[in-house]
Amino acid sequence: MSRYDGDNIEEVAARTMALFYLFDQSGSMSGTKIGQVNYAMKDIPKIIKDVADGAPNANIVVAAASFSNDVDWITPQPVSADEFMNIWHDISAGGLTSLGAALRSLNEKMSRKAFLGDNPMGYLAPGIILLSDGEPTDDWETPLRELRKNNWFKAAVKVAFAVGEDANKDILGEVCGSKEAVVSIDDPEKIRQYIKFVTATVSKTGTTSSAGKDPQTAVNDAIANIDDNQPIVVDIPDIDDSQW
Repeated sequence: MSRYDGDNIEEVAARTMALFYLFDQSGSMSGTKIGQVNYAMKDIPKIIKDVADGAPNANIVVAAASFSNDVDWITPQPVSADEFMNIWHDISAGGLTSLGAALRSLNEKMSRKAFLGDNPMGYLAPGIILLSDGEPTDDWETPLRELRKNNWFKAAVKVAFAVGEDANKDILGEVCGSKEAVVSIDDPEKIRQYIKFVTATVSKTGTTSSAGKDPQTAVNDAIANIDDNQPIVVDIPDIDDSQW
């Protein structure tokens, strides 16, 4: 990251925040649910770039995976917003809900040997956004116990979306560390709005100071104040769908 000063360009030290997405793409996500996820992710580069413009001493990179029978990392490494625009591809629904496999893979990626090692200026606490609409179909408790030993995971700001009545809010609360970090989405048509809002909130909280609050508490407070009867407003420029 650079800063213009008169006739000179001065390099500014910037630490990196990695934003991790884990999306359930099991068969029950078919139709509107998976369509809203795909639609939302096309907005993410604009949101992240807007947040980064307001946080000159921080970079934001994105890592995204989907899980059903297996785990598919759409990003081979965390990437910039511009790179994400070129890498993201729509995901389709099918298969089971292997949450345990997703947590195990997240644990592997959240290490200096994998996704969090190539930055001389260091990293800020990561953000993790998880979405699921059903019960896990594999062992999730053992991978979660291992993941909880991961210092990156301990420091991360975590939010989970529980979509529909069949989503297990208790398990998602276990993953996030508290039920306050779980957002219930009863109307699948609102998935896009929620993903956008939480992306902006987690990114802003992770890259700027919140006086008197730790980042997780600040995010929990923001999602608790959402009025589900009102449109969820994200203060970013209009999205130009023609870019995709």
